[in-house]
Parts: sequence; structure tokens; C-alpha cells
Amino acid sequence: MKQRFISAVFGLTILAIVLNYFDTPLLNWAVSLVSLMGVYEILKVAGCLQNKIIAVTAFSFAACIPFFTTRIMMRLLPVLCYIFVFVLLAVLLKHHQTIHVEKIGFVFFMTLVIPFSLTTAIYMRDRMGIELGIYYTGFALASAWMADTGAYFAGHFWGKRKLAPLISPKKTVEGAIGGAVVSTISVVLYSLIFSWITPYLFGGSTLAVNYPVVLLSAPFLAAAGMVGDLAASVIKRQNNVKDFGSIMPGHGGVMDRFDSVLLVVPAVFILSQHIPLAALLSI
Repeated sequence: MKQRFISAVFGLTILAIVLNYFDTPLLNWAVSLVSLMGVYEILKVAGCLQNKIIAVTAFSFAACIPFFTTRIMMRLLPVLCYIFVFVLLAVLLKHHQTIHVEKIGFVFFMTLVIPFSLTTAIYMRDRMGIELGIYYTGFALASAWMADTGAYFAGHFWGKRKLAPLISPKKTVEGAIGGAVVSTISVVLYSLIFSWITPYLFGGSTLAVNYPVVLLSAPFLAAAGMVGDLAASVIKRQNNVKDFGSIMPGHGGVMDRFDSVLLVVPAVFILSQHIPLAALLSI
């Protein structure tokens, strides 16, 4: 528990630094690094890194995606995707006796999902501005991580009925409910605090939060985070590993912390485009 707490404090400190420089390329570099580490961990666990060409191509693709956010760079993205697919298929043709097509498909899928999912935080910054971008990114992270925390403690104290015994034996129905409740309370408190400090952080602006939408969307976002968590558990169980890595003592690897985030950040981005959680008003 002590290691878990120390790792959490260290991780939150880094997050605070990144958010402080949210409007700079530091965010792109941070997302690129997390994407790269996440792809490395999940492909290593799945045994997809034996071929150096596949490994280098996948890592390069994952690291580049967070920088393809401007209109000029977006024009190059289809070219990059084409090259990625071409290399994977060429390797499959050359090594078809030792590399199965399922591995190629897994590499392609995960190398797309992880960086594109995390890069939606950059899309929110670039399309909505710094204030709303920080709010929505923090909202997504709070939703996912507090659902994890709530599920852990609720399951520990009250868990009885197994949620998915063949996938993750320790997860319970009571834990899932507790995670959704804690996540909902957390994002409401987060929104209250953020709206209160907005005039001080961003002079001349105030944040108007749509609390009914926050309350309605919070349980769905918590459920999305749990789906991401359980999907990652399937990958670990099928490959007989407990954690994706050990870079964060008490937490595991990068993917052990961001598996629940992968479905939440894009969901918040999509929601913000149709039913905004908040709006920025001039004082």
C-alpha cells in the first residue's frame, strides 16, 4: 500500500506539471511517451516483438500520432497509416511460417487504439481552447481513475458477487457499483472545484457546468472505464501475466494505469462535441 501511495503521488506530480504546460508541445510529448510505453508493454506481453521490423514500425507509429494534430500534419497521416499497413503485410508475407496473421492484426489494432485514444486529449485542447481542454481532460482522468479506486475499496469491504470470475476473479459487482458511485461523486466535486478556480486561473472567464449532463454521463463513463480495464485483464490472463510492467511500483506498468482511460477520454471528447458538459463564459 505504501508503494502504491508513493507511486500515485509521483504520477500525480508529473500530471500536474503536464497540465501546467497544457498549451505547449509538452502535452504532445507526454502523450507520445505514454503511447509508446503502452504499446511496448502490451505488445511485449502478447509476444509480438520478436520481429525487429514490426517492433520499430509499431513504436515509430505510436510515438508520431500525438504530433499529427494540425491540418497540415493530418494530410500526412493517411500516408503514415499506409506505410504502417504495408510494412506489416510485407513482414507477414516474408515470415508467414513463423508469424501468424492474428499477431499482425493485434499489432495493428493496439498500435492504433492506444495513441489515437490518448491523443483525443490533444484534440480537446486544440479545438476547445486551454480552459475547456484542461477541464475535459481532467474530467476524463478523474472519471476513469476514481472508478478504479472506488471499485477497489468497495470490492475489498463489501464485495461478494463476482463480476467476471474467469477474467478478473477479484472484481465484484459491489465493487463495480461502488466504482460508479465514487466516480460520479468525484467528477461532480471536480467540476465544482474547477468552476470555482477558473476565474483565478484564467482571468476574465468563468466555467458554467451542466450538472444534469455530468450526473447522467458519469455512470456511463465509469462503465466504459471498467470495460477497458476488463479488456486489458483478458489480454493479461490469456498471456499468463499479472501486470503489463513494473515501472510504477504497486500499480504495475503504464497500461495498468491507462487501460481504463483508453475508452473514457474518447467518450468525453465525443460527448463534448454533442452535449457539452460545460461552457466557458466571459465575466
